[in-house]
Amino acid sequence: MVCECALVALGWVFLLYLLYHLATVLYNLIYPFFIASPINLHKAAGGDWAVVTGSTDGIGKAYAFELARHGFSIILISRTQSKLNAVKEELEKECGVEVRTIAFDFTSGSVNEYEKTVLSLLRELNIGILVNNVGVSFSYPEIIYKAEGGLQRLADIDIVNTLPVTLLSAAVLPQMVERNSGIIVNISSAAAYSPVSLLSVYSASKKYVTWFSNILQKEYAETNIIIQTVCPLLVTTKMSKVSRASFFFVTAEDFVKNAIQTIGVVSETTGCFPHQLQAEIIKNLPEWIVVPYLSQKTELVRKKALAKKARDMKATS
Repeated sequence: MVCECALVALGWVFLLYLLYHLATVLYNLIYPFFIASPINLHKAAGGDWAVVTGSTDGIGKAYAFELARHGFSIILISRTQSKLNAVKEELEKECGVEVRTIAFDFTSGSVNEYEKTVLSLLRELNIGILVNNVGVSFSYPEIIYKAEGGLQRLADIDIVNTLPVTLLSAAVLPQMVERNSGIIVNISSAAAYSPVSLLSVYSASKKYVTWFSNILQKEYAETNIIIQTVCPLLVTTKMSKVSRASFFFVTAEDFVKNAIQTIGVVSETTGCFPHQLQAEIIKNLPEWIVVPYLSQKTELVRKKALAKKARDMKATS
């Protein structure tokens, strides 16, 4: 009798666990994208300036434009001044906002360079929003010792994907704490969800961004500062090398229009419904199913890249 009661109790516990899990999945899929009302970004930010790193292409550029359309003055930070000037001109013409640019090579690991070129300006301005977007990946999926670009490429991925998000967040948080308002959006990646082969340093560095953001969320939980982690899947950008948009492969512009609506609604998101749908599958299926499947996909991308590389070398020889 006791055994029977224990089994019944365990059955109910398991059922409740499944129902809770299902409710969480449905909440993540439906509430942020179809039910929740967007917050007042200006009120939440408490400052007139939005900073976007890696802002001359892709997701970063799309964030800059979307925030400019919301009336924020924009600080663009990227490596190439000519590209910064072009985006600045576009923003001023289309959105009519004040735009400043900072040319900075994020492969620099020098705190002195950060202080001199970037952080000194940020401390002078009333920063309401910081979008830590800048990132680097492999040229194509590859095992670590064969990565194109060698050790320098590995170092660049690690530095660019982890140092800017750390230093820039630390630099703007004091003023956000002082006024008890501000928004930090850290762009991670769905590559942080699973230990997929051939993406070693990139995946691990994005896991750092996710973990770092989660800790900051806890540290500032008693304030009105919003810290959000965004974990996109494939978006049609230069880094992803996806050129054609589809239901699952959204454009950077469509991605950001959706993602920006989730600020202050959820602390972690993939940014849009199609990506969230894929992420819920990845996160909830057993790792022994997910990892081999994703590893097979990255291996296929690797083979295609190597075949193209061989064709290009043959054509130029």
